[in-house]
Amino acid sequence: MRYSKYLILGAMMAAGTAQAANTAINVQGKITPPACNAEMSVGADLNWGDIPHSTLNANDMTVLDAKTATLKVTCEPETKTSIAFWVTDANSASALAGKRIGTAGKNGDDATRIFGIGFDPITTKKLGNFTLIGKTSSFDGAENSTNFGYVDNGSAHNATNFAVMPFSQGWGIGIPQEWTVLDTTNKPASASDFTFTFDVVPQLNKKSEITNAQEVPFAGTAQFFVRYF
Repeated sequence: MRYSKYLILGAMMAAGTAQAANTAINVQGKITPPACNAEMSVGADLNWGDIPHSTLNANDMTVLDAKTATLKVTCEPETKTSIAFWVTDANSASALAGKRIGTAGKNGDDATRIFGIGFDPITTKKLGNFTLIGKTSSFDGAENSTNFGYVDNGSAHNATNFAVMPFSQGWGIGIPQEWTVLDTTNKPASASDFTFTFDVVPQLNKKSEITNAQEVPFAGTAQFFVRYF
């Protein structure tokens, strides 16, 4: 009996010194950005039709009538976010600065605020430019058509504080710049739906720089990028 008791004790001691098994809880997941869609709801494809060569200005740029383009950003109804956007120009080498539209903010006269529309196939001269002049904005159906927000170091794409600019100044969006929709307190609006409206205004080079020997099409693209913050 005594021998057996020691055996049991020895077994208990051995169990007490055995190493524990390893285990863990693994935690993972994924944070997704807002589910938003950006589109040009008005003015994705704008066409000024045929411009007779005889109507071009002999001594200066010819400014064409403005057309409207509207950027619309729509997010899921339960999503509230702020947005900022910027633009790039694939035809920047052909952009030719011309006239200022209005008397205040820079637009078509500023080389950093214009978009190229190509080269003349015969004269090889630049055909002109188009500019995007901010007009109105809205967020969740409320309007702030008085002011918009902008930041000059738009290439960083991380700004949350924006300077305030009146639409009435007639500024064209710059490259690089970021613009945002402001709420009625002039802070970046937090909303599910946003709109931002532009006047799109092309200008054509003076008559002597564009051939009259054949048709000369002009075309350009302003590519929009939207971020959320």
